[in-house]
Amino acid sequence: MFKKVLACFVSALIVLVPLEASAEELEGKVTSISLNEKAPYAGVLLDPIAASKMVVDQKYLRSEIELELRKEFQQELSNKRLAFDLLKVDYDSLKKIHEETSLLRAQQINDLNLLLKEEMGNNYTEWWIFGGVAIGIALSIAVFYASVEVVR
Repeated sequence: MFKKVLACFVSALIVLVPLEASAEELEGKVTSISLNEKAPYAGVLLDPIAASKMVVDQKYLRSEIELELRKEFQQELSNKRLAFDLLKVDYDSLKKIHEETSLLRAQQINDLNLLLKEEMGNNYTEWWIFGGVAIGIALSIAVFYASVEVVR
């Protein structure tokens, strides 16, 4: 029974009493000294917080620059890939158009050759000319022979 009451009391305290924790920002001190002050030479003194802050800043600056360069490189690479892909699509489409045009032209040539063969296949013009010349020669010889026979 005591444990139950204690558990309820602790639970109520946890819910009712706000727990708050705050931290202070650590500020480093940078002090400059000049000649003939408590140091043998002029310079800048850093406390451990300021020194560690400078080291961390340099480390993160290097990482930040590296990340920025990677980002620029990736953007440039993606732009180049996009341009390449667009050129490849253009090339493929032009190649397809050329192949289809070539096939169409070859089909038209075959169709025209078939039409030409059909037109020339039933044409007996040479035979008509040969027959006309032969008949003309035969008639000329017959007329000559008849005229010679009439004269005799």
